[in-house]
Amino acid sequence: MNTQNIIKRLVSLIVVVGFTMNFSQAQMLQLENQESHLTVFGSSNLHGWKVDAKTKNGSIGFNDLESCDITHLSLAVSAESLKGVKLGITETATETLKSDQYKYILFTLKEVTNVTPKGNGQFAVQTIGDLVIAGTSKTIPLDFNVDIEKGNVTLAGNAKLKLSSFNLTPPKRLMGTIKAKDDIVLRFETNFTESPIL
Repeated sequence: MNTQNIIKRLVSLIVVVGFTMNFSQAQMLQLENQESHLTVFGSSNLHGWKVDAKTKNGSIGFNDLESCDITHLSLAVSAESLKGVKLGITETATETLKSDQYKYILFTLKEVTNVTPKGNGQFAVQTIGDLVIAGTSKTIPLDFNVDIEKGNVTLAGNAKLKLSSFNLTPPKRLMGTIKAKDDIVLRFETNFTESPIL
């Protein structure tokens, strides 16, 4: 199966997962785009930079919400929705991520490796999942904190990555005088809530 088909299947999974999960066994919550934040941070030989994702969707599922027994987690970020404080940063980021060809940054959970209760509905969670950037998929560790309050769930964490791990070349600007570094950080705080049954 080629990479484009894998990406299409992942996006389809995120969109229709609610219809394919057994609701009698798993409690599903949907990502609230306006209440969620994801930022990509990087640096260059001159200064740091960041871009914020404006369009995000996804879902999380639990066998048991109170004990943070996660069975499913999928996230999709529109690469074309990444915006910097300056137009040049936005254009560089979307060009580097090949957003005209690969529309989404995707994460799908493979395994929860550890859950540590911290009290008051808070947990430290360690996971392994597949991250797809610009058509290249890598299995990565992803640790985050979970806050469960009145049926709403917040995930907060970050992931340190290298552009070259996803076959991407750190960009250069102004005839090579500005050179981005290979290291980037994805920082997120995503809120999930139960969607009303129509």
